Formats: sequence, structure tokens, C-alpha cells
Amino acid sequence: MASTSAQHRSAAEQPRADRPRIVANLTFAEIIIVWALRHSLTDAGAQRTRDARIAPEFSRALGLARLEESLTSLAVLAQGLARAGRLPQSEAAVNDDRVTAREEAVLATLSAHQHGASALATWLSEWLVVQTEQQRFATAARVLAEIMAEAGQFLPHPPAGKRPPTTPSAAPIQNNLIAPADDRRRPVTGRQGLTAAEQHLLTGLRLWVQAFKEDDEPLEAVRRHFGQQADVDPGLSLHAILRNTTLTALRPIDVRCRNCPGLSPDEARLLDCIAWLQRGAAEPATAALAAWLPPSALRLSLGAARSLATGLMLDNRVLPLRDWDYPALEAAAHPPASQSDGTRHALAASPTLH
Repeated sequence: MASTSAQHRSAAEQPRADRPRIVANLTFAEIIIVWALRHSLTDAGAQRTRDARIAPEFSRALGLARLEESLTSLAVLAQGLARAGRLPQSEAAVNDDRVTAREEAVLATLSAHQHGASALATWLSEWLVVQTEQQRFATAARVLAEIMAEAGQFLPHPPAGKRPPTTPSAAPIQNNLIAPADDRRRPVTGRQGLTAAEQHLLTGLRLWVQAFKEDDEPLEAVRRHFGQQADVDPGLSLHAILRNTTLTALRPIDVRCRNCPGLSPDEARLLDCIAWLQRGAAEPATAALAAWLPPSALRLSLGAARSLATGLMLDNRVLPLRDWDYPALEAAAHPPASQSDGTRHALAASPTLH
């Protein structure tokens, strides 16, 4: 009889899958995400204040190279949960010792991305937020998971019993994540064949160059074009890339005027760079920018390009990959000599456009 009682006590003391996990028992990678989410959801201050609190811990855990992207991605996750969470619940205090079901689902989403389980990650995103927020949420989760993996901060595979028990009752949502790298579109030889996302970025590029040439404020010009939110600032990222170009470019860069129907090879290279970065492929993106930037400036500009790629994705603007034919593009886009002054700007190593 005593033996039976002892067995019952032992069974009762075993952790159950349906019991909340204790924060102290999490891995470091899990703890940093739970801690940062709680600060983002419970701090009443401005986003900049929350970032200032989280940034030192993120920089130590994830490094400095993609700090801005990691903070932006976390802010988007928190905003999605706060504005469009499927299961509204009181937020856990920063020092709460138990992990909530929603926190477990966020950890599981990041882990699924790191372990290549994209279908599971999509399902979890659909379970966490309503449809209007799913694209931004899913993109932010993928980017944050990628940054954590690059820093060696891997989340354990979601344990049994820690995933949402059922899918949402709403109709299944199609997977909106980016298409594989081999899903390429035909190259184009002019602006007319570009997608809306490509046109949007191209216009921003040309507006910056036009403002720079006219001694206007190029940063303000692109911010007006892209729009600016608390967590996303594509205009600032593009400004950083182009400012580095004016100071360090190895050769003149061909950028067309705003209404030019053509497309220069250098404009296409920028589109190519951002399209690759939206798929997490740094090597071909680096090669695109290396066409005019030296290695020292390339390292600085690549971080800004990543932020630009992420910002556009969070605005539901995903650029397609294309097999660009740069010689053909040059031949098609080169205007007659009599029109060159009115249709072409060369962004040179000095801050002079002609």
C-alpha cells in the first residue's frame, strides 16, 4: 500500500504537458524572446523607449550586425498580438514565472522557421493573429528566427503539448510567404514590365537622386514616398545605401529620371539585391551591390539593404527574382545622346550628379 502511495506521489510530481512551463526552465534563446515580448507588450512608453530597453540585451545575444532588424521584427510581433491577436488575454508581467500559451505559440513559430517547418510556422501564425495581420506577423517571425540562427541562438523544436491544440475555426489561409528562390520571372527591358513592388522601390530610388541633384532633402523625399511608421522606415534605409554610394562608389551609377520608361542596369541591380535579401540570400545580394561599392562600404550598405528588404516585406511589397540580362538592359535603356541630360543621372563617387 505504501508503495502504491509513493507511486501516486511520484506521478503527481512529474511535469505535465498541459501545465505552463516555468521561465527559469527555458533555454536562454527562449528566455530572451519571452522577456522582450513582455516588455514590448506591457511597457506604456513610446516604441523608442522600449527599443532602448531591449536593444542592449539583443545586442549581447544576437550581435550588432542586424540589431535594427531584430528590434523591428520583435515590435511587429508584439503589435500584431496586441492589435490582432486571435485570443486576447491579459499580458504576463515581465517577472511572471509561468509561460503563457500565446508565448509558447510565438516560441513555436520561431522554432518552426529555424527547423525548416514552414507549414507549421504558417499555421501557428494563422492561429496567433487574424488574417489582416498575418503577412506582417509571418514575415517578422521569419526574419527574427533567421537573425537568431545566425547568432547561434537556436530554439528547441516545439515539445509535444506546447502547440495550439486546434487550428482556428476560420477558413484556411493560403501560405503568403515568399516563393522559393528558383521561382523566377522573366527579365524585363523597361519599367513597364515591373511589378508594383518593383515600381515602388524604383520610384523611391529616382526621387532620392532627383532631390540630391537639386540640393533638396533626399531623405525627406523618400520618407514621403515610402511612408514612415514607428517600427518601419524604408526611406532611411534607402537613404543610407545611396549616401554611401555618393561617397564611395567605384564608378558612376546610372539612375534614370522619375518618368523615364527605361530601366538602367544599376537600377536593376538594386532591385535584384533587395529581392535576394527578402529571401535571406546574402551572397547574390552582395554581388549586386559590389558592382559599384568597395568592400568597406559594402559591409555598411548591406545592413541598410537588409532593413530596406524587411521594411518592404512588412508593407506587403515582395520583389520577384529575375534572371537579369544586364547587357540587353543597357542596350534597351540607353537613351539617344540628345536626350541623355534629361533622362539620366550618374550617381558618382563624389556627391555630384550629371
